[in-house]
Amino acid sequence: MMKEFHALTIEEVEESIDRLKAEGLLLEEMVSIAEADVLRCRFLGRRINIKIDLAYGAEIDPVDSFSSQEIDEISNLILAKL
Repeated sequence: MMKEFHALTIEEVEESIDRLKAEGLLLEEMVSIAEADVLRCRFLGRRINIKIDLAYGAEIDPVDSFSSQEIDEISNLILAKL
C-alpha cells in the first residue's frame, strides 16, 4: 500500500527529490525552524517549500504560483520515487 504524502519523513522526501532531478524538482536548501524542517525547492524553475512538521506531517507550500493540480502532481512524483 502506498504511503500518504503527509506521512513521509524528511529522509524519504530528500531521497525522492534526489531521484527527481530529471523531472525538474531540485532541492536548493534545507532549513530547520522551531516547528518543522523545510526543504526549499524549485519545480520547473518555480519555488516551492516542502515542510515536514513533527505534529502535522509533510505538506507542500508553494512560494510561487501553482495550481492545485500541479501541487498534486508534485506530491505524486515524490511518492512514486519512494
